[in-house]
Amino acid sequence: MTGQTGGETGRESGIGPRLRSARERIGLTVEQAALRLHLDPAVLQGLEAEDFGSLGAPIYVKGYLGRYAELVGESAESLQQLLAGAVIPVPDLTRIPRARAEGSRFMGPATIALAAGLVLATSLWWGISRWHERHAPPTPARIAPRKLIARRIASGTPAVAGKAAVAMAAPALRAAVARRAANRAGQAAAGPSKGEVRITLKFSTASWVEVKDAAGKRLYRAMAPAAAVRVFKGPAPLHVVLGYAPAATLVVDGRATSIGALAQVDHVASFEVAADGRVLSGARPGGE
Repeated sequence: MTGQTGGETGRESGIGPRLRSARERIGLTVEQAALRLHLDPAVLQGLEAEDFGSLGAPIYVKGYLGRYAELVGESAESLQQLLAGAVIPVPDLTRIPRARAEGSRFMGPATIALAAGLVLATSLWWGISRWHERHAPPTPARIAPRKLIARRIASGTPAVAGKAAVAMAAPALRAAVARRAANRAGQAAAGPSKGEVRITLKFSTASWVEVKDAAGKRLYRAMAPAAAVRVFKGPAPLHVVLGYAPAATLVVDGRATSIGALAQVDHVASFEVAADGRVLSGARPGGE
């Protein structure tokens, strides 16, 4: 079929090829798309490979497919129709092999209870994520990438808007740029810093997190659940990427600071924490 929404042409008539083509057309990698959807990249890879059996129950496959199609500009309705004709294998948790060791008969109810718990937790997390996407307050203007602006974030500082704020901040900004240039010159002469930094991240709701140290070693990469507290320590600066920044609070040297102001328009925040506790906004992305 040709002429359908989403640019289905030639051999790109399957669910996976259409999603992949649409994603590449808007210039996103799998990791970048996963960050925007607050999903594990393996979920999007499974959709593009049409490996639906690895994504859980059919209801979750439909949910993942609808969100992915909306992000890349494909027709969710058209793809759902194709999915309806696909065979999605579902594991039968009630069929337990009889030739197990003595006592294995008790695994049936336990396995079913565990699966039900996982389904409930996944549904709750997905619902919270969707609520935040629809009701989150407007975020500040997008932070320009590739520009590291050293600043110490202080909670409770009154905001000054308009041209007056620009005029007031210009001298301090020029002084900060001059100090940063002098610091860089001193660091180049003295060699790379070998200091360490310790940070704590607290989450009010679930968020995807990645943390790397100065050498590029990955300290953490996973979905942090609501109410989670994660502590990281390593060679400075630590590189941090958050999938949903408004949900996180950063603690450095005992100072707790909300980092929602660092979030970009898609709620993703990318920043560095130096050895002396400074927060450097607009740091390099942490995904591979």
